Amino acid sequence: MSAEQLNVNIDKVDSQMGELLTAFESHPQMQPPATHPTLFFLFDFVRTTHRTLKSIDAEKFRTGDSEARSQAQEVVSRNQFANMLVSDQTGKLALMTGGDPTNPLDFGDEIREKARILTEV
Repeated sequence: MSAEQLNVNIDKVDSQMGELLTAFESHPQMQPPATHPTLFFLFDFVRTTHRTLKSIDAEKFRTGDSEARSQAQEVVSRNQFANMLVSDQTGKLALMTGGDPTNPLDFGDEIREKARILTEV
């Protein structure tokens, strides 16, 4: 889908991303001082994506502004990538983030579900 054809409710995505970030923050392995590196990496990725979403001028998006639509498409794509990473059981994500690839982090059902929901725009 091109950015011009993108039909997404950015207010709803904003709310859903906030819920996902809250789920990350409440994960037992996200608690200081020993935050799991893979969990923190993905939390930061989603947080950065959420900031991008919040920087989009909603009125410009609704009126079809190409820059606002392009930014929204980037958010949608990054959310799809985040979902793919949360679902990874190969150990590759752990390897990339300094974790143990033989023992990938279990993000838990809540994070997996909230990440999946973000792909249904």
